[in-house]
Amino acid sequence: MHNVVVITTGGTISTKRTPQWSGAVPMLKGDDFSAMLPRGEFNVSFQDFTNLPSSHITPTMALDLAQRVNSQLLGEADGVVVTHGTDTLEESAFLCDLLIDSNKPVIFTGSMRIATDVGYDGVTNLTGAIRAAAAPQTRGLGVMVAFNDRLFSAATVQKIDSQTVDAFDAPGFGPIGSLTGATVRINHQPSGRHYIPCSRLAERVDLIYATQGADDRQLRAAIDTNSQGIVIAAFGGGRVPPWWLPTIQEALNKRIPVVVTTRCLKGICYDEYGYVGEYHDLKRLGVMFAQQLSPVKARIKLMVAVGAAAHPQELRDWFAE
Repeated sequence: MHNVVVITTGGTISTKRTPQWSGAVPMLKGDDFSAMLPRGEFNVSFQDFTNLPSSHITPTMALDLAQRVNSQLLGEADGVVVTHGTDTLEESAFLCDLLIDSNKPVIFTGSMRIATDVGYDGVTNLTGAIRAAAAPQTRGLGVMVAFNDRLFSAATVQKIDSQTVDAFDAPGFGPIGSLTGATVRINHQPSGRHYIPCSRLAERVDLIYATQGADDRQLRAAIDTNSQGIVIAAFGGGRVPPWWLPTIQEALNKRIPVVVTTRCLKGICYDEYGYVGEYHDLKRLGVMFAQQLSPVKARIKLMVAVGAAAHPQELRDWFAE
């Protein structure tokens, strides 16, 4: 029987309504989850990391979480499951995927309904995640997310619905596997994973969305407050308002790394246009492109890469197209 360690962090999966509070709050811990699981199927131990909604979790806390997960992988655990709030689950999971270099599976999961709701999905998702962590076919696939009987790569998964139990998908990629009863099926393997050895993050990395007619105030504020990096969620295939170009150039001149990704749910940064502000203008300026990463994940990767890079070229190599 495989040894699986479950690390709890809080989130909706751990919440209950009680008379003492006006709404549901994180309360459940490892012992509570253990009592809900099927008997005799698993050799599972629990560790309580924190008990917070994921909107309260910071990248520095996620770094500490990744280090905790890695310490378990170096020990006798055959796999690790992390229970996490869904609001920032994809960010914590992707940060772990960048920082952990192990063939053993790491599975993040959570729930959309609280434990006192009819149809609580926490037990189903947790059971599926533990089965995935114990399955030999998930070895070598990096960090994954198990949700609603599907298995996703941490690099491509996104929360796409704020309310339903089918809250996660991977636009343009789809799930890498499925969970049917006790059977774990893998459809395809994730590609293009990066391992970045990092012990500290650059926390002051700003994410700025290109929107119709927006001026450069947010870019200017990032420069003036000594941002350690800027991620731009650009239009379409990598385009920005033309009046942003001088400010982007100023950021680069001040050695603030600028990463561009698309604000679209699918696709990469590339076009063949010749007007001002298009993809080739940005490329000529010297920005980096986070191809096939969502804007929030591009920010996480830049935090890790800036924190780890010994010199500018090493940073650029991690964003090489």
